[in-house]
Amino acid sequence: MVSDMVSDEKKRVENASERDSERDFKELRPAMFALAYRITGSRADAEDIVQDAFLRFHGSAPDEAIRSLKAYLTTITARLSLNRLRDQRAKRETYIGEWLPEPLPTQDDPMALADDVSFALLVVLERLSPLERVVFILKSAFDFSFDEIAPIVGRNPVACRKMFSRGRARILEEHPRFPANRERHRALLKSFETAARGNDLKTLLELLSEGVVLHGDGGGKALGLKKPLEGAEAVARFVIALARRRPADALVHEIELNGAPAIALSSEGRPYVVIMIEAEESRIHRIYAIANPDKLSAVGKALIRDGVSNE
Repeated sequence: MVSDMVSDEKKRVENASERDSERDFKELRPAMFALAYRITGSRADAEDIVQDAFLRFHGSAPDEAIRSLKAYLTTITARLSLNRLRDQRAKRETYIGEWLPEPLPTQDDPMALADDVSFALLVVLERLSPLERVVFILKSAFDFSFDEIAPIVGRNPVACRKMFSRGRARILEEHPRFPANRERHRALLKSFETAARGNDLKTLLELLSEGVVLHGDGGGKALGLKKPLEGAEAVARFVIALARRRPADALVHEIELNGAPAIALSSEGRPYVVIMIEAEESRIHRIYAIANPDKLSAVGKALIRDGVSNE
């Protein structure tokens, strides 16, 4: 009888502890997702990594001391993300065309944090080595000290500081310094789409900077570019040619991706391309067109959720 009571009490305590752990994990999940997404550039990979981190946390030894759940999960998430990023880099050697990050719907999305997950920044982060990327993100976005970062990436604090400096210099060199405000960004994007749809070459040339670059990711599964297209004239004519090929039932949707206005084009109830831009106050200087269907599933779900998809 006594042994049964002890057993029941033990189960009650264990169940309560498990509920507390799940509650704490749920609260930390957006931060862990943001970390994994920044490192991998993939929403699908980030979701898998966060789930794996949770399973590893639950599978830790009962007597294992966990002083800070946030630090513990951040460490696991960063290491898993670093491994996934290294695997990605190897696979991308056979990727057809240019690889771009997976767009992240951020309108009222509890998985996204309010701080910077801009697409432009993710593209620049792709040019860092995996270690530089992890160190930069942990330091700049999560305010980890170099002493805290060192055991996560398997380097000493001095090496981490050097990697961070190199990464920061690269990002400051390539990240847009004077981005358009949100309303101007939206206006430029809308004018771009309208001009493309109307075969208006003159207006497109007025909207594009002379050195504009168009990046396209089809992944061999949709129309894309083998390499970025540069120059206002070339980009404008290419965009008009693509607009003429849009499906007869194509619909244009305004959507928020990576914290900024974007456009999704859908056909038969499914998105087939999303368009994002980098812009300064008067001109567009980068265009990103992602058509790889593997990277549009979250966009499709967002369109359905917001009631703007035909599906």
